[in-house]
Amino acid sequence: MIDEVFSLLRLNQRDCAANIGLAFGLVATVAFAGESAVSLIAAGMPADCAEYASNVTASEGSFSSVSPAVHGTRCYGAFQFCDSGTLQAYWPGSKEAFLASPNAQVVAWQAYEHNAWRQANRLGMTSLIGQQVCYNGTCAIISQSSILKACQFGCGEGGKLYNLMRAGLDCNAHGTRDGAGTSVCAYLISGAGYNVACITNSSDGVDCLPAAPRGG
Repeated sequence: MIDEVFSLLRLNQRDCAANIGLAFGLVATVAFAGESAVSLIAAGMPADCAEYASNVTASEGSFSSVSPAVHGTRCYGAFQFCDSGTLQAYWPGSKEAFLASPNAQVVAWQAYEHNAWRQANRLGMTSLIGQQVCYNGTCAIISQSSILKACQFGCGEGGKLYNLMRAGLDCNAHGTRDGAGTSVCAYLISGAGYNVACITNSSDGVDCLPAAPRGG
């Protein structure tokens, strides 16, 4: 079984090399804080989504991560569920128990992703798929995985991705950054081109398109 997992990961890495390089460039300062695809699979992550999930954790944290407080809020674990609401919505126990259970974090994240995908569809944010977004000199074609990674900011009406959609993909628009100043556009770009069929049950046809510098 483990040989099959490594074969799948090698295949995905070969096919998506351009996107992996882009993601590393955008999150180089925190890339080593995340979890590997192998460690996520060991915690219960479906193998076909493990590479994407690893990309998300590279921008968020490790299983044991606790964020600094921002406006009184802290976030926990590899996917940064926050005590402002998302942690309580997806985990019934204590923060300590959540941090101690990689499987609980994986299960909570899968549930969050399915709900986010339903919200993104309902509010029209999936209409952005196939469009180009550029930020800090780097451009990418928005894919299903872009939308889902941007939903780390929330996918509700009035959220960061919703505001970006309403602003015509203007990455400088009001309401498109989180409390730490991170732009949702960075997540759209760094999350582009990954297999997320375990969440969406479909392919958008733009998986693994190479990202390019602006004007490239």
